[in-house]
This record gives sequence, C-alpha cells and structure tokens, in this order.
Amino acid sequence: MNISMEQIDEMRKRTNCSYNEAKVLLEKHDGDIIEAIIEFEKKHGSKSAKENGKDHNFGQKVKDLIHKGFVTRFVIEKDENTILNISLNILILAVILTMPVFWIYPLLFIVLYLVGYKIRLRKEGEEVNINEIVDEFGNKVKGTVSKKSDGVKDSQGGSEQENSSPDEEKSKDGYNEITIDK
Repeated sequence: MNISMEQIDEMRKRTNCSYNEAKVLLEKHDGDIIEAIIEFEKKHGSKSAKENGKDHNFGQKVKDLIHKGFVTRFVIEKDENTILNISLNILILAVILTMPVFWIYPLLFIVLYLVGYKIRLRKEGEEVNINEIVDEFGNKVKGTVSKKSDGVKDSQGGSEQENSSPDEEKSKDGYNEITIDK
C-alpha cells in the first residue's frame, strides 16, 4: 500500500516518532493510523503514562525525602546531657523562618564546637558526628600545611629529606597510615 505524506505527518504529530518509523508502522497496518499509534505506544509507552510515571516518581521521592527528614535528628549534647534533639525538617523550617538572621547559625555552631558541645546528625541505624568530621578536616589541613612547610625548609636548607612525620608509618597491608593522637 502507498502511504501518503499526510498520514506520516499525522502519525508523527501524534507520536513524535521518526519519518521512517511512522512509514514502517503505517505500511504494516495498511495505512490505519489508529492501529499504528497503538503499536507505537505498546513499543514505546504512551506520553501520558510516562508523564504520570514521572509525577509519581517525583512525588514518591519528595515523600521519601520528607520521611528521611523526620527520622533524622539534629542533636546537640554537652557532657552526655542532651541540650537539643529535633528532627531535621523542623531545623530546616526554623532556619527558613529566621532567614534574616541566617548568619547567626554558622557563628553559633562554631562557638558551640569550640566550647565543647557535640553536634550530631542521627539517622535510623547510624550517626554522623559533625565534631569528628570537623576534627578530621582540621587535622588534614594541619598535616598538609606542616608537610608543605617542611618541604620549603628542606629545599631552602639544601638537604634532601623524606617529608614524612614520625607518626606516619606503612602498614602491613601496604597502605600509608597517619595516626594523630591527642
């Protein structure tokens, strides 16, 4: 059967398929546009089904994210005493509502950290200790700065020395480890 350009254009307009795919499907169904569209949708899925799936997936992701925010707790402790224990969603809401004085939160967290408060995020089954993360980051920065300054001293003094601290050892597994004791 001879397929007209109008039929191909109509098929493409309704399905957003290529010219070749429209021609093949129309020839297969003897020019019946409805049957060609139905086969196309069976192969590729309909636009409305895809759009509904995207909305459902997005809605499910938002729902899961909100649920995670409620089960994740923001905790501030001092000497095993809990000072603050709220859900992360409530913390985010409080930060949004007090947006004009947002700058105070980082300052507050720095002061709490320096005074010795423990700041944690607790999720179901696991805990993230923000103090440990900050300590590790600080130690890495100190180690990098001391290695760089040792390298500068060595190059100025003219002696070639290995740039490793006394705490750095090679473990039996072949990994370099740096141990920092307080």
